[in-house]
Amino acid sequence: MKKSVVALAVLGAFTSVAFAQSSVTLYGRIDQNMTLQSPGNYATIKGGSGLGKDAMKINDGGVNGMGSSRIGVRGVEDLGSGLKAYFVLEAQVSADTGEAGSKSTQTSSSSFFNREAYVALGSSSLGDIRLGRLETITRETNRRVNDVSGENEFTIAESLDAFGETKQARPLFQNFGTRVDNAISYRSPVFGGLQGFATVGLGENYKVDKDEKYGAEYRGLGAIFSAGPFNGSVSYEELAGAKIQGGSFNRTATVGANYDFGMAVLYLAYQNSSNVPFEATSGPLSGGSLATDFSAPTADHDAINVGVKVPVGNFTFKVQYTESTIDGLSPSINGGELRQHKYGGIVSYAFSKRTSIYALATTRGGDGDQYFQRKNEYAIGIGHNF
Repeated sequence: MKKSVVALAVLGAFTSVAFAQSSVTLYGRIDQNMTLQSPGNYATIKGGSGLGKDAMKINDGGVNGMGSSRIGVRGVEDLGSGLKAYFVLEAQVSADTGEAGSKSTQTSSSSFFNREAYVALGSSSLGDIRLGRLETITRETNRRVNDVSGENEFTIAESLDAFGETKQARPLFQNFGTRVDNAISYRSPVFGGLQGFATVGLGENYKVDKDEKYGAEYRGLGAIFSAGPFNGSVSYEELAGAKIQGGSFNRTATVGANYDFGMAVLYLAYQNSSNVPFEATSGPLSGGSLATDFSAPTADHDAINVGVKVPVGNFTFKVQYTESTIDGLSPSINGGELRQHKYGGIVSYAFSKRTSIYALATTRGGDGDQYFQRKNEYAIGIGHNF
């Protein structure tokens, strides 16, 4: 009996040590807003009453909010000697309807843990390796460096509505697929404020069928540099091996920075995307590039962004302007060139580190803007983190 008591005590001690070295955290966000949506004169809002008619909607924070509603689990275990193992499982939840998951993109499928799902091994001296469903590099650099809204409030990475009767989608900036399935990513240690990272998506769902909307091979390189009030980023990404959705390009380079002046933070960024013809007979490892739904396979896309953030006590004021130009299109599409822009402002008030309310206004314009379903929007909402 005494031996059993001693054994249980020793086991309990080891268990306590194990729990002390590892942790699992449940976290998430719920964000909802009421939005008055005004379309162009030749557009009808989904669920709307006719051409050019306004509509009031309840949206999840992924539309005009401070960020998509989500629920996640993350954990870390200290393995000693500067080594750790960790994981993330994060799912989007559309709190206005209770739905979960997301649409597929050219690099990822629809799934429950659609935001991120990976396991990783990290070393303080050698860097980290992550395996699973990961953010694209432009998604991460846009969120951390280039976009004053950080994520969704008036995100720079938005595709505006198609031009007229064509199927030409119109991206401002791109997240280049937002996330990548079947990916492996390396992140270097931080040296003098500089961290580099590389990600490869294996494209296991490769198909050349025109209805396949994901499965392209993804390759990306990027770096973020932080030094006091300055943060800068640079990235290059490309896709190969399958068709991708219209409005996307298969090569993208992005550079951006922000600087904290104390009273205000200034954001600047530039992105160039190009489209290179792809032979459908090429395999996923052949090095062939992609074809898009563009009439002209040599379309070129340039985008700029400027934003300002001003914190005043519990209030935060943000304004941002983003524009892009797509040229090299078929002459039948507006003479071969499309211009579009978006600007907006938001004011938020933080009751605490977890709960904020906000009011937002955005306007979209450019060639054929009377076909935009989201030409003007005005929203008020509340977000809570847990």
